[in-house]
Amino acid sequence: MDIEIGNLREKRRVKPSFCNFGRQFMTKKYIKKRKYYLLSSIIDQLGNIRIDDVFYVSLVGVSIIYGALIYGVGEKIESEMSNIKPVIYNQHTEFEEEIKTMAKGYPIERMARYISRKDRKTAAFLIGVAKKESNWGLYTPKLNGQECYNYWGYRGVSERMTPGGYTCFSSPGEAVRVISKRIDNLVRESSLDTPEKMVVWKCGWSCAGHSPEAVKKWISDVAYYYEKVGI
Repeated sequence: MDIEIGNLREKRRVKPSFCNFGRQFMTKKYIKKRKYYLLSSIIDQLGNIRIDDVFYVSLVGVSIIYGALIYGVGEKIESEMSNIKPVIYNQHTEFEEEIKTMAKGYPIERMARYISRKDRKTAAFLIGVAKKESNWGLYTPKLNGQECYNYWGYRGVSERMTPGGYTCFSSPGEAVRVISKRIDNLVRESSLDTPEKMVVWKCGWSCAGHSPEAVKKWISDVAYYYEKVGI
């Protein structure tokens, strides 16, 4: 060890202090002893644990693990289910597709959605009568050059009517709504629930002014598509 006084430097060897050595030795011994007492205390505590306590702790541990597994599986199922688009059976949609397939390429195809939501018997008459009266919308009355969506030869009183007396509708939806209501009344109130009885649509309440052949043909053509719908 160097001791500097003014400009003089003196080298002096300082021997390790016995007190310092003793203090370090006692500190290590104390730590070792504390470790021994701590270990002994832990062993004693373990020795005091009862079998019931071990079983209870084990049961709680297993329950926690099992619950975590169930939660993880539930999260996975929920994640997978959120990516699945449900397939919902819709009778109206199925019937709509059936009508579209049957009338593909004809103007009445655009009315399939409205027709499919009506009573099946009424829908069958809507399809059958429209086929006979206008070939599903190919031959229809017009008002000032505009389509009337009257595919059934209907002559009900309305604010918009053609010079020939046909009712003119503003949209396909309105046409189906008005015609289906009229057919519903004929079926339910007058029991005109077959093509033979529904011939009043062509003749009125008497077919005396029509040839028997024309009447028979009307019934036959309407019946073909009426039955095709599944009535």
